[in-house]
Amino acid sequence: MRMSRNIYHRKDGRFEARYVKGFDEKGKKKYGAVYAKTYAEVKEKLIKVKPITVMNKSSTTIVGAVETHFESLKCQIKPSTQATYSRYLKKRITPYFGNTRCDKITPELLQNFIENQVEGGLSAVTVQSVFSFLKAGLKSVGHTDFAVKLPKKSKATVEYLSLDEQKRLESTARESVDLDLLTILLCLYTGIRIGEASGLFWSDIDFECRLLHIRRTLQRIRSEGDNKTEITLLQPKTMSSIRDIPLPKFLIDLLREHKAKSDCTYVLSSKGKFVEPRTLQRRFKRLLNKANVKEINFHATRHTFATRALENGFDVKSLSEIMGHSSALVTLTKYAHALDKQKRSCMDGLSEVFSAS
Repeated sequence: MRMSRNIYHRKDGRFEARYVKGFDEKGKKKYGAVYAKTYAEVKEKLIKVKPITVMNKSSTTIVGAVETHFESLKCQIKPSTQATYSRYLKKRITPYFGNTRCDKITPELLQNFIENQVEGGLSAVTVQSVFSFLKAGLKSVGHTDFAVKLPKKSKATVEYLSLDEQKRLESTARESVDLDLLTILLCLYTGIRIGEASGLFWSDIDFECRLLHIRRTLQRIRSEGDNKTEITLLQPKTMSSIRDIPLPKFLIDLLREHKAKSDCTYVLSSKGKFVEPRTLQRRFKRLLNKANVKEINFHATRHTFATRALENGFDVKSLSEIMGHSSALVTLTKYAHALDKQKRSCMDGLSEVFSAS
């Protein structure tokens, strides 16, 4: 069991969760603690605790305010998010602001920080994410003036395989090892994410009802404070990502065939062990080269599934649920390109109206 970094298993068997309950006259953090018999109970207690977040601007640094906010979040966010915020704090916020106190914050200072991050090569999406994290920490000291201009996000290009490229890739996978074929067909015909594919157990497949249950994702998470990473099983990206996907008969037959030969809990396995996402990415890249298909990210298999589904008449609501999107609008906006064929067909249908007039 992976525990939050502010929850500890004591020698007496109880679990202890620490939190920031206030600050002394010098702005130093003062800690409180709650206790329980189980990890789940202590985590629930910690969430209910409302730490004192009103700090003295003249003695609290910007970095200190963000650190305190981060500590209060740790019991509520996933390890992957913790790792991301820790990286923002260590590599972006701390080097720039240093020991600058919160009473020295001005819109100009914040704008300069934003421009510095952009000049450092960060994408608009990442800059917005870093600033959102910074802003939440500054709000804890009562700062409310965020009159800054953030870089605009450019519209993301959806990469997907053409039908011809997809057929060439599938054909090449059939000539490769069983793992490659199963991986390619599973992802191209369900749209699951690479971490979801790596984290699949055989128990997630209902062979009788032909359903695939998505309940977890396997990710390599960077450890806080160093450059090491470790494999971790997590809940899916969002609550809507926990879903059931109907499987076509050919895929159920292929999965049943592989299960008969498997000696591992994981669906995608090699030598009795799971196959992690970056290994799948490397194998995918080799298959693309063999199939003479342009180099794209593994995530393009997900976009390819959605594109083919819409091209073949899927209704947007059903596809949205299969993809695990938060709403049908997200699906429609992201994959509008796949509806061009239907739009042209609908417009051509107006010719009949004109002829009848």
